[in-house]
Amino acid sequence: MKEDILYLIDTVLKIRSEIETQGMDIKDIFNEVEGLKEARMRMESKIDNISVQISELLTGFKDLKGEVRNFEEKINLMNLKLSRIEQNIDSNELEDFYALSQSSYCNWDVLDNLTRKFIPVAEYLFSKLQKFNDADYSPVILELCRAIENEFLTKIFKKYSLKLIEKKGRNLNAFLLVDQANQKTKIFAKAIKKAIRTRNPEFTLGQMNTILSLLKNEEEVRNSPLLKDLNHFISNEYDAVRLLHIDYISKINRVVNDFRNPSAHPEFMDLSKAQECKDIMPDRIDYLMDCVTA
Repeated sequence: MKEDILYLIDTVLKIRSEIETQGMDIKDIFNEVEGLKEARMRMESKIDNISVQISELLTGFKDLKGEVRNFEEKINLMNLKLSRIEQNIDSNELEDFYALSQSSYCNWDVLDNLTRKFIPVAEYLFSKLQKFNDADYSPVILELCRAIENEFLTKIFKKYSLKLIEKKGRNLNAFLLVDQANQKTKIFAKAIKKAIRTRNPEFTLGQMNTILSLLKNEEEVRNSPLLKDLNHFISNEYDAVRLLHIDYISKINRVVNDFRNPSAHPEFMDLSKAQECKDIMPDRIDYLMDCVTA
């Protein structure tokens, strides 16, 4: 007991000596400790808050999957939920996931800014969801699908649509008449017509891949002024042979059918499915960048 008291006295004297050496008084020490406590409490509160948000995200996805609603409406609502999560993730927390993503993609520097946001968020969610029991990894998969969808949209379809609108001017509506009556291209024509007003062309990954696959059919191209013009645009702007290769179109079709679409259905997307999507996405996106930035 005596030894313990002597040890305590010695420790207090050492602390006092250190305080005097640093020129600090007890009030300074107290303020510093309080500051550290407040910082820790803010950090713990932020961690608790993001955990609650991810839990709510999972619940929201589950509810949407069970709704009787148009498929693309479900995807849009899920994407809105993902956007809210993105806004609340601290940028410091994303730094490591940004670095991880950057190292996984050969063409990272030429990706659109939104794509370079989606991919680290997907990695972040992939990590966080592993802390939940039996989590559905649909949010991770959809975020990765948003990334490649955004690249097809910004690099090809948005660029083409706006150029076509500018080129055709007042004659655009007449130009679109044939394709508006064509069952296979009417969605394409409708999206172009809407973009006349919004200047913001909208296409889903599935729609864009279907349109590109139609370019492999000579008869479809011959019967469609819109496909013929798109084919000419792609041939002049990009590596059309590689971009329209049947193997690559099949791979994108698999992204749509095996990953994107099931994520909005009641189907449960487990850890292994998310890992598989993560594994194939760098190849799919890097290949696209090689085709459109050569």
